[in-house]
Amino acid sequence: MKSFFCYVLSIFFCTGIHAQAEVEIKSFTDTNMITPIQYPPITEREGKGLTIPVPPIEHPRLYLRRQDIPSLKEKTNSIILKDCWEKITRSAAFITEGYLKTDANIASNNNIKIRNAIEAKALLYLFSNDQKQGREVVDNLLHYYATLKIDMHKDDVCREIGRAIVTGAIVYDWCYSLLTAAEKQHLIVQMETLATQLEIEWPKLKQGSVTGHGAEAQLSRDMLSCGVATYNEKPEIYNLAAGRILAEFVPSRKFFYPAGYHHQGSSYGPYRFYWDMIATFIFDKMGYPEIFGNDQRKVPYYFVYSRRPDGQLIRNGDDFTEVFTPFGKYWVNGGSMNALTGSYFKDPVLLNETLKESNLGKGGDYLFDFLFYDINVPLIKTTATLPLTRYFKEPFGAMIARTGWEDGLKSNAVVAEMKVGVYNFVNHQHLDAGGFQLYYKGPLTVQSGIYQGKNGGYGSEHFKNYYQRSIAHNTMLIYDPNEKFISGNKELINDGGQRLPNKNRETTNLADLLGNDYKTGEVLAHAFGPDSVRPDFSYLKGNLAAAYSSKVKSFSRSFVFLNFNDSTIPAAFIVFDNVTSANKAFKKYWLLHSVEEPVVNNNTTAFSRTGKGYSGKMINTTILPAANNFNISKIGGPTKKYQVFGTNFPQSPNAVDNSADSATWRIELSPKLPAANDLFLNVMEVMDDKMVPSPTFLPTKIENEKFTGVMVSDRIVLFSKAGDIIKDQFTLNITGNKEMKVLITDIEKGSWVIRLAKGNKVIQQLENTKQLLYFTIKTGNYVISKK
Repeated sequence: MKSFFCYVLSIFFCTGIHAQAEVEIKSFTDTNMITPIQYPPITEREGKGLTIPVPPIEHPRLYLRRQDIPSLKEKTNSIILKDCWEKITRSAAFITEGYLKTDANIASNNNIKIRNAIEAKALLYLFSNDQKQGREVVDNLLHYYATLKIDMHKDDVCREIGRAIVTGAIVYDWCYSLLTAAEKQHLIVQMETLATQLEIEWPKLKQGSVTGHGAEAQLSRDMLSCGVATYNEKPEIYNLAAGRILAEFVPSRKFFYPAGYHHQGSSYGPYRFYWDMIATFIFDKMGYPEIFGNDQRKVPYYFVYSRRPDGQLIRNGDDFTEVFTPFGKYWVNGGSMNALTGSYFKDPVLLNETLKESNLGKGGDYLFDFLFYDINVPLIKTTATLPLTRYFKEPFGAMIARTGWEDGLKSNAVVAEMKVGVYNFVNHQHLDAGGFQLYYKGPLTVQSGIYQGKNGGYGSEHFKNYYQRSIAHNTMLIYDPNEKFISGNKELINDGGQRLPNKNRETTNLADLLGNDYKTGEVLAHAFGPDSVRPDFSYLKGNLAAAYSSKVKSFSRSFVFLNFNDSTIPAAFIVFDNVTSANKAFKKYWLLHSVEEPVVNNNTTAFSRTGKGYSGKMINTTILPAANNFNISKIGGPTKKYQVFGTNFPQSPNAVDNSADSATWRIELSPKLPAANDLFLNVMEVMDDKMVPSPTFLPTKIENEKFTGVMVSDRIVLFSKAGDIIKDQFTLNITGNKEMKVLITDIEKGSWVIRLAKGNKVIQQLENTKQLLYFTIKTGNYVISKK
């Protein structure tokens, strides 16, 4: 059905419109004979009842204003924008007329080289106000549309169509005074006819406003640009595009922007956020700043913090960057996302990231880099001054903790991501509530699977049954053999993992997200300290039961990252789980994924990452379940690397020089004895690959009447055994011959007192505002109680 539909569109678009456009260029008289596009009734989804900001009456008003031209001219001398300006001047010198008239080139005349040339000439016209030069730009555009031919069989062709509309909008606005009334009407028809072939099917505005292609450039840039340019002649275009953006895009962004992240992950997140920034600039240049709110400035910081020392990012959701970026190259984050956000909000940290990416002027849209980059923001390397831990609040509910900001394969910086995942927006987001990842001198535990490879991409069997599912992540599986996983109308394999929110249907808008079952968790506690810049500990706890079906009665997961400030073993990462299933026969699997084959030895599992310049190692010690009540199974190898309970879903990257982690191994930790409630406590320590840790760094179990936990190095970490908040007194016995730093979680807020068990002498008084106590104390027996 899809192939036939594209074929019909291709015939209509590539023959009918082509012939019709050539006739119109000669006389323009036939434009009035074209049946005007019928607009559907305006509803709340298109801004009914909202006050829509009106574009200013003068031109130019798209991407720039007349008063911006002097500062744009100053940019031509900027060293930072040197590549951009050289490309603009080269493009402006390109003779598009002869190229376009060559019949052999008609089939490929939508090449970005042609569009860039037309746009560059339009900018130089604004600089010079040379009427002859401006008229040449108009003629080039008219001929471009007359010969335009787009292959409708291409994947994601809406992006190519939309970009052709943007070129028309730029010339329409920047050369407005040179256009005749007939030419304006003609160009409006051309742009709107193109728009009917977009996936949103202008003016129907199909697709959602939160995820999917509808939340990308089609409205945020393409039709909004067209509407701004043509507002005087046909305000309906602008009102429809801006109405949908204000009614649905803005509320949904204001819902998740405060968390400082993007739900579509490490590749699609920056990409889609870029289009939001373009819309921000469009409205701003019309006189309406910060249309999405000031929290928009926070979003790139998730990617700043998830930057690994090897130049890559911690994987989150569907990731295409790892497949298309050669290993060893510093990853570019969503094109010019950092450049636009850093320029708009005057943020030197983000512009420093831009320079590290070294991508200004490298892409096809270098004109926008030139227009929007702010050369007046000071260039200072400020990343190293950022706090080492950052919390990303609801609706994400995640934390990234680091030990440093040094780059390079030999960097001593540890990076740990821990997530609750309060909402799942589907599309490119994975079923990984409660997931975590850890990097030290290499990716030690990561998300598994490959987004695009030799066995397909989005929607492939590997994608649906493994890559996006819980089994490919460091999560918990609870296997109910009778559970069904339904995506749309299709049943997927039972991986024992998290449910498919709303049958995996993409959410339409914020009301849809909040009104259906997309909520997958709740943050119960979070803190880091005691130093807010270089914290000793970072702590996050969440309720994950909502991520699963009714097979799970309750499930809390607590994360603790410990920064030892030690070059030998720089950090440890602790995960504590308290999970109760609806049936004790439902087997539980605690998962840990790795690139290389792990080595299991009783209750310890060693994971190394060597080769390609990596030299890291992680040792996971299982404290709970008890030694006589667990099995550790190792899954992986050539025929089992992406296996789901006996069924393998193979995948491999197309390019041999890719930077994909391609984690093909995992351990599955399971209790031997069936029980409804189980506790899991695991401690991961990182070190150099060749190092053998001394006994003083090996974790040991700590337990009293209310808490269970571990002692590792000079730290003690305790969790409530029952999972509830401790309100009354308890005892604590500290052994050994050195001071210990103690973190006790799950403690009721308020004032607490530490006394010697013998003599009742008060040793410390503590104020608890985060449901935890943290203190340094010597060897001894203590009683801890509320004041």
